[in-house]
Amino acid sequence: LFADDTALWASSNTTTSLNSRLQQSIDAFESWCKSWKLKLQPSKTELAHFTVHPRRTFKNPINVKIEDTIIKPSDSTRYLGIIIDKRLNWRSHIHHIESKIAGRISLLKFLNRTAYEPNDKIMLNIFKSIARTIIIYGYPILLTANDKIWEILQIMQDKAIRAALGLPIYTSVEYIHQITNIPKIKEYAVTILQRYIQTATSNNDVVLQNNLQEIFNKL
Repeated sequence: LFADDTALWASSNTTTSLNSRLQQSIDAFESWCKSWKLKLQPSKTELAHFTVHPRRTFKNPINVKIEDTIIKPSDSTRYLGIIIDKRLNWRSHIHHIESKIAGRISLLKFLNRTAYEPNDKIMLNIFKSIARTIIIYGYPILLTANDKIWEILQIMQDKAIRAALGLPIYTSVEYIHQITNIPKIKEYAVTILQRYIQTATSNNDVVLQNNLQEIFNKL
Protein backbone atom coordinates (compact mmCIF):
# COMPACT_ATOMS: atom_id res chain seq x y z
CA LEU A 1 0.00 0.00 0.00
CA PHE A 2 1.45 3.39 -0.85
CA ALA A 3 0.73 7.04 -1.22
CA ASP A 4 3.16 8.85 -3.48
CA ASP A 5 6.48 7.12 -2.68
CA THR A 6 5.43 5.88 0.76
CA ALA A 7 4.83 2.16 1.17
CA LEU A 8 3.41 0.09 4.00
CA TRP A 9 4.11 -3.63 4.22
CA ALA A 10 2.53 -6.27 6.43
CA SER A 11 2.61 -10.06 6.45
CA SER A 12 0.72 -12.80 8.24
CA ASN A 13 -0.39 -16.42 7.97
CA THR A 14 -4.07 -15.46 7.82
CA THR A 15 -5.94 -12.78 5.89
CA THR A 16 -7.81 -11.74 9.04
CA SER A 17 -4.59 -11.02 10.88
CA LEU A 18 -3.10 -9.41 7.78
CA ASN A 19 -6.08 -7.08 7.43
CA SER A 20 -5.79 -6.08 11.07
CA ARG A 21 -2.05 -5.41 10.93
CA LEU A 22 -2.27 -3.42 7.74
CA GLN A 23 -5.21 -1.34 8.95
CA GLN A 24 -3.39 -0.54 12.19
CA SER A 25 -0.38 0.65 10.20
CA ILE A 26 -2.60 2.76 7.97
CA ASP A 27 -4.38 4.32 10.93
CA ALA A 28 -1.06 5.18 12.56
CA PHE A 29 0.29 6.64 9.32
CA GLU A 30 -2.89 8.60 8.75
CA SER A 31 -2.63 10.02 12.27
CA TRP A 32 0.98 11.03 11.63
CA CYS A 33 -0.02 12.74 8.38
CA LYS A 34 -2.74 14.72 10.14
CA SER A 35 -0.30 15.89 12.80
CA TRP A 36 1.88 17.30 10.01
CA LYS A 37 -1.14 18.69 8.14
CA LEU A 38 -0.72 16.22 5.30
CA LYS A 39 -3.61 14.51 3.57
CA LEU A 40 -3.74 11.05 2.04
CA GLN A 41 -5.51 10.59 -1.28
CA PRO A 42 -7.45 7.30 -1.31
CA SER A 43 -7.99 7.60 -5.08
CA LYS A 44 -4.22 7.41 -5.61
CA THR A 45 -3.66 4.65 -3.08
CA GLU A 46 -3.29 1.07 -4.27
CA LEU A 47 -3.21 -2.25 -2.48
CA ALA A 48 -1.41 -5.40 -3.61
CA HIS A 49 -1.89 -8.80 -1.98
CA PHE A 50 0.97 -11.24 -2.54
CA THR A 51 0.27 -14.87 -1.78
CA VAL A 52 1.58 -18.29 -2.73
CA HIS A 53 -1.97 -19.04 -3.91
CA PRO A 54 -2.78 -16.06 -6.20
CA ARG A 55 -5.84 -17.77 -7.71
CA ARG A 56 -7.36 -18.72 -4.40
CA THR A 57 -10.58 -17.08 -3.23
CA PHE A 58 -10.28 -16.08 0.42
CA LYS A 59 -13.19 -16.10 2.86
CA ASN A 60 -11.88 -12.85 4.33
CA PRO A 61 -10.38 -10.99 1.35
CA ILE A 62 -7.90 -8.22 1.97
CA ASN A 63 -9.30 -4.70 2.00
CA VAL A 64 -8.49 -1.65 4.06
CA LYS A 65 -10.04 1.73 4.68
CA ILE A 66 -8.57 5.19 4.26
CA GLU A 67 -10.79 8.12 5.23
CA ASP A 68 -13.92 5.96 4.87
CA THR A 69 -12.83 4.80 1.41
CA ILE A 70 -12.37 1.05 1.00
CA ILE A 71 -9.22 0.04 -0.88
CA LYS A 72 -9.32 -3.37 -2.54
CA PRO A 73 -6.37 -5.31 -4.01
CA SER A 74 -5.31 -4.64 -7.59
CA ASP A 75 -3.86 -7.21 -9.98
CA SER A 76 -0.79 -5.01 -10.32
CA THR A 77 0.57 -1.76 -9.00
CA ARG A 78 3.45 0.59 -9.76
CA TYR A 79 6.02 1.55 -7.18
CA LEU A 80 9.07 3.68 -7.99
CA GLY A 81 8.67 2.91 -11.68
CA ILE A 82 8.41 -0.86 -11.22
CA ILE A 83 5.12 -2.56 -12.06
CA ILE A 84 4.55 -5.29 -9.50
CA ASP A 85 1.88 -7.90 -10.18
CA LYS A 86 0.30 -10.05 -7.51
CA ARG A 87 1.97 -13.20 -8.87
CA LEU A 88 5.40 -11.57 -9.01
CA ASN A 89 6.03 -12.90 -12.51
CA TRP A 90 6.95 -9.39 -13.77
CA ARG A 91 4.99 -9.79 -17.01
CA SER A 92 3.15 -6.50 -16.56
CA HIS A 93 6.45 -4.69 -16.04
CA ILE A 94 7.99 -6.35 -19.10
CA HIS A 95 5.01 -5.35 -21.26
CA HIS A 96 5.43 -1.79 -20.02
CA ILE A 97 9.14 -1.82 -20.91
CA GLU A 98 8.39 -3.26 -24.35
CA SER A 99 5.95 -0.46 -25.13
CA LYS A 100 8.35 2.14 -23.78
CA ILE A 101 11.42 0.86 -25.62
CA ALA A 102 9.65 0.63 -28.99
CA GLY A 103 9.80 4.39 -29.49
CA ARG A 104 13.47 4.48 -28.51
CA ILE A 105 14.28 1.77 -31.06
CA SER A 106 12.45 3.73 -33.75
CA LEU A 107 14.47 6.81 -32.82
CA LEU A 108 17.74 4.87 -33.07
CA LYS A 109 16.74 3.63 -36.53
CA PHE A 110 15.93 7.18 -37.59
CA LEU A 111 19.21 8.59 -36.29
CA ASN A 112 21.25 5.90 -38.02
CA ARG A 113 19.36 6.26 -41.28
CA THR A 114 19.51 10.05 -41.46
CA ALA A 115 23.12 10.52 -40.33
CA TYR A 116 25.43 11.55 -43.17
CA GLU A 117 28.18 9.28 -41.88
CA PRO A 118 26.88 7.21 -38.94
CA ASN A 119 29.47 6.84 -36.20
CA ASP A 120 29.13 3.48 -34.45
CA LYS A 121 30.71 4.71 -31.22
CA ILE A 122 28.34 7.66 -30.98
CA MET A 123 25.34 5.51 -31.85
CA LEU A 124 26.25 2.96 -29.19
CA ASN A 125 26.58 5.72 -26.62
CA ILE A 126 23.12 6.94 -27.58
CA PHE A 127 21.84 3.36 -27.27
CA LYS A 128 23.29 3.13 -23.76
CA SER A 129 21.75 6.46 -22.83
CA ILE A 130 18.21 6.17 -24.17
CA ALA A 131 17.60 2.42 -24.50
CA ARG A 132 19.71 0.34 -22.14
CA THR A 133 18.79 2.53 -19.17
CA ILE A 134 15.12 1.72 -19.83
CA ILE A 135 15.73 -2.01 -20.27
CA ILE A 136 17.85 -2.34 -17.14
CA TYR A 137 15.71 -0.18 -14.86
CA GLY A 138 14.91 -1.96 -11.60
CA TYR A 139 17.57 -4.62 -12.21
CA PRO A 140 18.07 -5.60 -8.52
CA ILE A 141 14.43 -6.71 -8.41
CA LEU A 142 14.44 -8.25 -11.88
CA LEU A 143 17.51 -10.33 -11.04
CA THR A 144 15.18 -12.38 -8.85
CA ALA A 145 13.03 -13.19 -11.91
CA ASN A 146 13.37 -16.33 -14.00
CA ASP A 147 15.52 -16.62 -17.11
CA LYS A 148 12.51 -16.15 -19.41
CA ILE A 149 12.24 -12.53 -18.29
CA TRP A 150 15.90 -11.93 -19.06
CA GLU A 151 15.56 -13.59 -22.46
CA ILE A 152 12.87 -11.03 -23.31
CA LEU A 153 15.05 -8.18 -22.05
CA GLN A 154 17.95 -9.54 -24.11
CA ILE A 155 15.78 -9.49 -27.24
CA MET A 156 14.97 -5.84 -26.53
CA GLN A 157 18.66 -5.01 -26.24
CA ASP A 158 19.51 -6.87 -29.45
CA LYS A 159 16.81 -4.99 -31.36
CA ALA A 160 18.05 -1.67 -30.01
CA ILE A 161 21.69 -2.36 -30.93
CA ARG A 162 20.72 -3.50 -34.43
CA ALA A 163 18.73 -0.29 -34.83
CA ALA A 164 21.60 1.86 -33.57
CA LEU A 165 24.11 0.30 -35.96
CA GLY A 166 21.75 -0.21 -38.89
CA LEU A 167 22.23 -3.98 -38.80
CA PRO A 168 19.72 -6.34 -40.45
CA ILE A 169 17.32 -8.23 -38.18
CA TYR A 170 18.99 -11.57 -38.93
CA THR A 171 22.32 -10.43 -37.44
CA SER A 172 23.23 -12.98 -34.76
CA VAL A 173 23.41 -12.08 -31.09
CA GLU A 174 26.96 -13.42 -30.87
CA TYR A 175 28.10 -11.19 -33.73
CA ILE A 176 26.40 -8.14 -32.22
CA HIS A 177 28.19 -8.53 -28.91
CA GLN A 178 31.47 -9.41 -30.61
CA ILE A 179 31.67 -6.22 -32.67
CA THR A 180 30.28 -3.91 -29.98
CA ASN A 181 31.94 -5.39 -26.90
CA ILE A 182 28.65 -4.77 -25.08
CA PRO A 183 27.82 -7.47 -22.51
CA LYS A 184 24.54 -9.31 -22.53
CA ILE A 185 21.93 -7.51 -20.48
CA LYS A 186 21.89 -9.87 -17.49
CA GLU A 187 25.69 -9.92 -17.32
CA TYR A 188 25.62 -6.13 -17.30
CA ALA A 189 23.03 -6.13 -14.51
CA VAL A 190 25.14 -8.47 -12.38
CA THR A 191 28.20 -6.28 -12.95
CA ILE A 192 26.30 -3.19 -11.78
CA LEU A 193 25.03 -5.11 -8.75
CA GLN A 194 28.57 -6.09 -7.78
CA ARG A 195 29.70 -2.50 -8.21
CA TYR A 196 27.00 -1.21 -5.88
CA ILE A 197 27.79 -3.89 -3.31
CA GLN A 198 31.38 -2.62 -3.29
CA THR A 199 30.15 0.98 -2.99
CA ALA A 200 27.84 0.09 -0.10
CA THR A 201 30.72 -1.71 1.61
CA SER A 202 33.03 1.28 1.15
CA ASN A 203 30.36 3.61 2.56
CA ASN A 204 29.74 1.26 5.48
CA ASP A 205 26.07 1.04 4.48
CA VAL A 206 25.43 -2.33 6.10
CA VAL A 207 21.70 -2.50 5.35
CA LEU A 208 22.12 -1.81 1.62
CA GLN A 209 25.14 -4.09 1.42
CA ASN A 210 23.28 -7.00 3.03
CA ASN A 211 20.21 -6.55 0.84
CA LEU A 212 22.21 -6.42 -2.38
CA GLN A 213 24.45 -9.27 -1.29
CA GLU A 214 21.40 -11.41 -0.59
CA ILE A 215 20.22 -10.87 -4.17
CA PHE A 216 23.69 -11.67 -5.53
CA ASN A 217 23.95 -14.87 -3.47
CA LYS A 218 20.76 -16.20 -5.07
CA LEU A 219 22.05 -15.81 -8.63
